Amino acid sequence: MSNSQLSHSNTSTAHLLVLGCGEMARQLVKLAEQMDYTITVSATQLDQFPWPTRVKLVHHHFNDEPWSLPASTHAVIARAHEEDVQSVVNLLNHDAEHVYLVASAARAQSVINEALPSLNDKQLLDRLSAPAGIELGGNSSADIALSLLAEIQWRCHGGYKSLQPLNNLRHSRLNKSASGQRNQSCPGKRP
Repeated sequence: MSNSQLSHSNTSTAHLLVLGCGEMARQLVKLAEQMDYTITVSATQLDQFPWPTRVKLVHHHFNDEPWSLPASTHAVIARAHEEDVQSVVNLLNHDAEHVYLVASAARAQSVINEALPSLNDKQLLDRLSAPAGIELGGNSSADIALSLLAEIQWRCHGGYKSLQPLNNLRHSRLNKSASGQRNQSCPGKRP
């Protein structure tokens, strides 16, 4: 996939749609809220859990009654494999900017194989991460949520740079600092 085909929204405009309300989905919402994403959660059992007040709750499944998606929607399918194929097809055919399927590699390939015949355009698969996330290590719900949000954040900011620890980039960044950028504020520092 070329750089021009990658998602180019940023967190100030990105909309996060989460299908499902399990532990991992709740952890993802907590993290995304801290990063100022606009968040919608779609599931039938939402009332069983506390949600941040800024999160929009839709008390039915997207597959039951798909709605028009806001621009720059990044959709996470985290429904314990319930209707994964239909969710992938509906989200891609309804113009989600990117779709993230929480699944093992084997399950993800099975979903892709089943979804292909129902997609309006086979190139829509370029907007699907299956399995989703960036390999950061760990397997708890919080670990998986962080892995997903890391990929979403990477895509929202262009997704074209290789991922690597900042320590590996120190020398190239020092050279930039020496060229007059050293007076800029530290990234992440709030005024």
